[in-house]
Amino acid sequence: MDSMQQKDDQYYLEQTRKGDLQAFSVLVGKYEKMVFTLCLRMLKIREEAEEAAQDSFIKVYQHLSSFKGDSKFSTWLYKITYHECLGKLRKKKIHFELNEEITPEDENHIHWENGLEILVKEEREKAIRKAIESLSSNEAAVITLFYMDELSIKEISAITSLSESNIKVVLHRGRKNLTKTLLDLSEKKLVDIK
Repeated sequence: MDSMQQKDDQYYLEQTRKGDLQAFSVLVGKYEKMVFTLCLRMLKIREEAEEAAQDSFIKVYQHLSSFKGDSKFSTWLYKITYHECLGKLRKKKIHFELNEEITPEDENHIHWENGLEILVKEEREKAIRKAIESLSSNEAAVITLFYMDELSIKEISAITSLSESNIKVVLHRGRKNLTKTLLDLSEKKLVDIK
């Protein structure tokens, strides 16, 4: 996130602190997809992810006065979200299985010349989502924050309260498990085709 966006966040935070709910809704709109994605990667059930995302934004609003600006707002928001999801996992003590596919956004105006390319891309994205869902909640969260949300190892460390070296270990293990799962999926596809 560049400094202009950080200034925008700061403006909306100040307005929210003054009681402007519209300003907070701008922040929610800006970050809701990223927060939901993290929740879904960790909890793996859409309804629970939606609830965790809402609860995260409620906690952010309730504790806005405690945000001092030492880190980026998005880092603070992710930390709250990460811990909200961990809390839900601890309460239930359940290992979730995939119940619902994340459907890719529908493509508008598919043209014949790029139709195959779109299908291949969707298939690849579906395989990656499925592979991420097979990871542990911690690995899925770290992989999502690093590769999809493009956060630094330092930012992920601040969010998860894991050391930077532990983040690197989780990333390494997560990549290794992702690769294995993707290879297994592709081998299964080849067997199914035969």
